[in-house]
Amino acid sequence: MEAPVVGLGTLGLQESAGEAVAIAVRQGCQIVDTGEHYGNLVKLGEALHAAGGSPALVLKLSGLPCGSYPSVRDRVTSMLEQLGMKHAELGLIHWPGLCDWDPTDMTPLQSPSDFQPKASTWDDYQSNIKVAWENMLQLKEDGLVLQIGTSNFYPHHLEELARQCDGAVPFANEIFIDASNQEPEFVEAMQAQGIRVLAYRPLAHKFFPDAIKRVAERMDGATPQSVVLAWLLRRGVWPLVKCRGQHIEENLVRSQHLKERLSDEDLLEIRGAEVGIKVSPEWFAKFWKLHREAGGVSDEDIAMLVGMGVDEAKARAVLEKCGGNLDTAMDSAFAE
Repeated sequence: MEAPVVGLGTLGLQESAGEAVAIAVRQGCQIVDTGEHYGNLVKLGEALHAAGGSPALVLKLSGLPCGSYPSVRDRVTSMLEQLGMKHAELGLIHWPGLCDWDPTDMTPLQSPSDFQPKASTWDDYQSNIKVAWENMLQLKEDGLVLQIGTSNFYPHHLEELARQCDGAVPFANEIFIDASNQEPEFVEAMQAQGIRVLAYRPLAHKFFPDAIKRVAERMDGATPQSVVLAWLLRRGVWPLVKCRGQHIEENLVRSQHLKERLSDEDLLEIRGAEVGIKVSPEWFAKFWKLHREAGGVSDEDIAMLVGMGVDEAKARAVLEKCGGNLDTAMDSAFAE
């Protein structure tokens, strides 16, 4: 991971995994990203071996791996065996909360209402990050992963990680970034520390701001999605995208050619499309960005719930319980 490239994200790839991986490897794909609960490890392993390539493997463990080290090691060993691999180039803590269910089960992560009963608090994070990071360090020492990092960690998570773990800095942090939620200051701060920034789901919501469309129109043959990926590469970010068929070549190859064609005017125009995560449908990232209770519950969100008929005390309580995540709090408030 010396220079940013577009990687293949595999969430949701099942029967199509073989074809997607084969085409991606032929196009020179250098990174394949998967997770413990994605349910596609065997198919991905078969596809990677059949394709004959050797892209770097990013392997995410569900939640904070804070149990006993032998149990964590067994989880990673099981994933590697399913993939037919001896090690992963990068192992990540998938999110800064507990996974107190079967870590291969996707069910609690399917929607805010499914996740809310399982959601961890900021106190849970503070109580468990030290042992979780120690387990990650041991995985690296044992050679099961070559580098270790994080996913869905925001400044408060990284600051607490450093405070409790002797100034620890992850090799990489994978977060949600798209054209409307750009995370400019956070990305720059991580890069200043030498943290590689991976962007998940940069094209997932199929919404391209007018600024992206205008830039694409000025660049002959460019699509909005290739502009977004080129813009991320230009920022020094590794975008991870799920793609199939003809889109694989466009995403993996064309965006590399476009990144140097982006002018200062283009970059400034794209910067103007930033509106932040508050209006994004990416609820899981929103939860962790607002995870720390202090500052996570805003008067604006309380007023919004009150305006929808929720008692003010209850509105505050559910927002605090949900770590300030308005989407999850709405589900909780009206489910009771």
